[in-house]
Amino acid sequence: MLDAAEKRLYEFKEDLGFLSPIQIVRKHIIFGECCMLSQREYFDLRSEVADHFGLHPNEVLVVGSTKLGFSVAPNKRYRPFRDTSDIDVALVSSTLFDEFWKEVFRYRYEGPYWPEYKDFVHYFFRGWIRPDKLPQSAMFSFRENWWNFFQTITNSGRYGGYNIRGGLYKSLFFLQNYQKICIQACINNLEENNADISNE
Repeated sequence: MLDAAEKRLYEFKEDLGFLSPIQIVRKHIIFGECCMLSQREYFDLRSEVADHFGLHPNEVLVVGSTKLGFSVAPNKRYRPFRDTSDIDVALVSSTLFDEFWKEVFRYRYEGPYWPEYKDFVHYFFRGWIRPDKLPQSAMFSFRENWWNFFQTITNSGRYGGYNIRGGLYKSLFFLQNYQKICIQACINNLEENNADISNE
């Protein structure tokens, strides 16, 4: 008899063989319950983040191992959510993204040296902003607001005491397609394993 975590992973792996990557992203990441938060906690977290940034709760999603119950990142593939895991929150807002973009543009041409610039661009080109890649500068009021807010809700302990981190996506298109990269890697891994078994 499979426990709840094993069942989730089994169903996910089963879908890898039948659904397209984008269908898997939508079924397991965009829609459905959040495995590691209760329905109430998930609603409250999305609402709290949305209220703070002036968004609709539908523009706030939990992703990663908190959502699935396990990771799909290549270096942590299928590792269960654990006490040291973060709660990864994705904000999806073209308006908020553009506000960050304006500050990025100004800093790039008016600010001092930015050591994380290449790392920032790597994600920015894929349609999302990682605030930890922004320089610590008074020119980035959004960065300070961002970090203070997520640290405050982490410290509140309302969501299990886990570190809560946020990323900002330009649109659902970019969120889905970024998530699809890891899903496609899972499909490729499954196909390679199946090929190895058939060749034995």
